Amino acid sequence: MFIVVQANEALAVDDCCQWELASASIDGVKVRQPDTGNLFAFVGVADAAISANAFGLVQVYGYRSTSRVFQTDTSQNTGVALVPTAAQVYLQSVATTIQVSSTIATTVTLQPIFAVLGETVSNSAASATTTAKVFIRAL
Repeated sequence: MFIVVQANEALAVDDCCQWELASASIDGVKVRQPDTGNLFAFVGVADAAISANAFGLVQVYGYRSTSRVFQTDTSQNTGVALVPTAAQVYLQSVATTIQVSSTIATTVTLQPIFAVLGETVSNSAASATTTAKVFIRAL
């Protein structure tokens, strides 16, 4: 499933994006690259490159055969939860369980899980982005 958006800054194919939240630019149509503190505003993945101020398609739900995923020095299995990353255009894996002691007052910020990995990504000697299949559910 796709929606039509206007890029407030240039987006490349497979870039993650979020709603534009700058108060002067909020109109429910503009998107930008993910920003620190705004990850819950994740929209989806750009289907093709979108120039600044141009309109284009963003995939918000369903299987996607290509998406930018952060590859670490460990392998990642199919079904791993993926989250948008602040100030980056890729998705990254995230732990889905949290150990919280019942005797210690602890505040936990949950990350917004908007996608799952659709294939195994093998480990790499260096951290970098790779292209991988994902299932997006940002709708």
